[in-house]
Amino acid sequence: MRDVIFFERDPYAPIRHAYAIKEVLYYKKSKYQEILVVDTEDFGKLLILDGVVQLDERFEFTYHEFLAHVPLFAHQNPRSVLIIGGGDGGTLREVLKHKCVERVVLVDIDEEVIKVSKRFFPTLSSGFSDSRVIVLNEDGYEFVKKCEAEFDVVIVDSTDPVGFAHALITEDFFRYVFRALKEDGIYVGQTESLYYHLELLKKVQKSLREVFPITDLYAWVVPIYAGYWWSFSVGSKKFNPREVKRKVDVNTKFYSEELHKHCFLPKNFYKKIMSEEFKL
Repeated sequence: MRDVIFFERDPYAPIRHAYAIKEVLYYKKSKYQEILVVDTEDFGKLLILDGVVQLDERFEFTYHEFLAHVPLFAHQNPRSVLIIGGGDGGTLREVLKHKCVERVVLVDIDEEVIKVSKRFFPTLSSGFSDSRVIVLNEDGYEFVKKCEAEFDVVIVDSTDPVGFAHALITEDFFRYVFRALKEDGIYVGQTESLYYHLELLKKVQKSLREVFPITDLYAWVVPIYAGYWWSFSVGSKKFNPREVKRKVDVNTKFYSEELHKHCFLPKNFYKKIMSEEFKL
């Protein structure tokens, strides 16, 4: 019987997903957001923030693998990595698969998300016990303002760019990220659906072009996110993010050297959809 349904209330998408749930495992309002964990028939446990599903146990790897491994393998020797957001630990888990990484600083404003992930999502949160990891519960925007030439890769794994997360897609923020990166550093951040959020995506890309000499865009299908064809925006100081700079020697389900190259939008198509004339 699938008579208990959770309806997602995503204020930033034109559709609503519905999930058959078996049990509500956790509910709390933190200082920053409403946190809910439910167990479902088809996707395992879901982490839901402010009514929007952030991850599911079954398919979370499709998001975390491509957010983490594309920028890391586009860099020749990423030793120091900054993750802004990512309190569930999924991106951190993937970053730590790179043996060359010596230090990861994870800055998530909401300590409760990390606590919940450690309790309910052990396959994602395993990396928090790694000796290479520094966890800070503070504002990622304010943190990056204090950094200079410190990181090889900066990854922004944020919620939808509304509320306190909106600052993470502004030109001012990208300028702070640029300064925080070393001379050959790479930035990547999730930038929503190519279908439903194209205008927002174009604004982000325009802001990145004002700051970084190399910008690009790749996408991958994330089954639980509204719009599915999920985008990731890149800013690079030196390296072409479409090129794999090191041997792919990590254990992944989907990510590979071949898919690294194919997840980037064809250059003509990328240019077309970024033009002011193109509308959906």
